Amino acid sequence: MSVRISGDFLALDNRIKRLINQHAQAIQNSFPGRDYEIQARIAEEFDQLNGHRIRFELVVTSPERQQIIVREAQKKAEESINSAFASLKPKLRRLGARRHRQQAPKRSTGGQSIGCVDDSLSIKRLATMAGSP
Repeated sequence: MSVRISGDFLALDNRIKRLINQHAQAIQNSFPGRDYEIQARIAEEFDQLNGHRIRFELVVTSPERQQIIVREAQKKAEESINSAFASLKPKLRRLGARRHRQQAPKRSTGGQSIGCVDDSLSIKRLATMAGSP
């Protein structure tokens, strides 16, 4: 698992980096057979409607090269990070369940498929049986 943290000056804060790495390790422990690539971006923003907020974005790439993107914006960085990782876990579960459904073998309906010839009654054997009295 690789974790890349980028963004503005908040990405340099050791407390925030440690929190992101702890959540990433928890994700890795929850899905032990998977090797995810995680990109985390954190930045401050200000808009007229909501005021000052911390925007946190996670881009998780699975080994099959499928991406999951989660964006959160909260007043505090910790709240934003915790919320993003909390919403990431069910999405990873759904992705894993979808992967298992695609890899599951098709079950037969119990009937014989058309075009299969029983080996004991092959065409050659039938021809030789029909030719002999």
